Amino acid sequence: MKATLTQESFAKALNYVSKTISSNPSIPVLSNVLIEIVDNQLKLSTTDLELGISTLVGADVKAKGKTTANARTLAEFVNSLSSGPLNLEFRDKVLVVKNKQSSAEFNVVDAEEFPPLPHAKETPAFKVKALQFAKSLDKVIFAAAHDDSRPVLTGVLFEATSKKLTIVGVDGFRLSKKVLDIDRKGTSEFSHIIPARALSELARITHDLGEDDETLEGYLLKDKNQMIFKVQDVEISTRLIEGEFPEYQQILPKETKHSFRVDKEMLGRSLKVVSIFARSAVGNKAVFEILAAKGKLRLSAQVADVGENESSIEILDVKGEDLVTGYNIKFLLDMLNAIEGEDVYFETNGVTAPGVFKDVEDKDFLHIVMPMRLD
Repeated sequence: MKATLTQESFAKALNYVSKTISSNPSIPVLSNVLIEIVDNQLKLSTTDLELGISTLVGADVKAKGKTTANARTLAEFVNSLSSGPLNLEFRDKVLVVKNKQSSAEFNVVDAEEFPPLPHAKETPAFKVKALQFAKSLDKVIFAAAHDDSRPVLTGVLFEATSKKLTIVGVDGFRLSKKVLDIDRKGTSEFSHIIPARALSELARITHDLGEDDETLEGYLLKDKNQMIFKVQDVEISTRLIEGEFPEYQQILPKETKHSFRVDKEMLGRSLKVVSIFARSAVGNKAVFEILAAKGKLRLSAQVADVGENESSIEILDVKGEDLVTGYNIKFLLDMLNAIEGEDVYFETNGVTAPGVFKDVEDKDFLHIVMPMRLD
């Protein structure tokens, strides 16, 4: 294998694929990146057996071949080089990478030991605008659980109809739901749980590619219980999570007794002020008090041995009576980061009922936070 390519393109591709590399891989070759020549381009692939990423890099190919080298060391070396052409050559059982100023030889593991990755060859299950999809994932992924005690909660539910895709993340304390338009040839519905980790990498790469008119394709490999996402020359494959996702529709409130609209920027400032104390409280708890007659929302926190603080802001379109409840302030700040519009709409059915937060400018998004007791 022998090829010439730019430092910039090689570094970017290595940064994409190196995120799958585990600190303690189950087999040594999983620390490596597979480097091969495919259709006169350089193809890089990594996997941890659950998540796989591959991408193509334009190159001037002089000889075909394939091998694997330590992904993190290779990425660190290439990122440290100045921009310009790089020479890549596999010879005498080492991978040589060099430019005019620097060179390195990497020990390799035979490419035949690298686990094969699935490829997107069938008709896609759906197509969607790539950046719109990435932004939608950003609104949902953070609500998925990080604790592996309930694996289904570490994933995001994908529910597809003929024209719509609903994505839902829930961790038992909060829920995020987003609906977006998709392009599908089939009419059969599907429902699968995708690992949030894979979707985080997909969103990161898609944002980095940054093409407004780019299309992302999703491929469902039912026989392998896997899904592949493809955007430009990047493919991300992931195993689906097996199990029953919570019946999230049952969490969605059927009635509303209290509601208001509030400026997002004002709410954000107040939350940050109160979080200075609330982050030291048990469960990051902050008091959330609606003063209906005054048209005010009062946020406060009290911590033994530290002190207390509060912040009041104006709220509009107030419906219902006064209400005092509590929320994890970190959850509220996370929610606010998912709101793109200028105003936030809040509604609840009571002190112990879930709090529903909506983006006034996005009717297809909602976020639910469970209240905390104020004992």
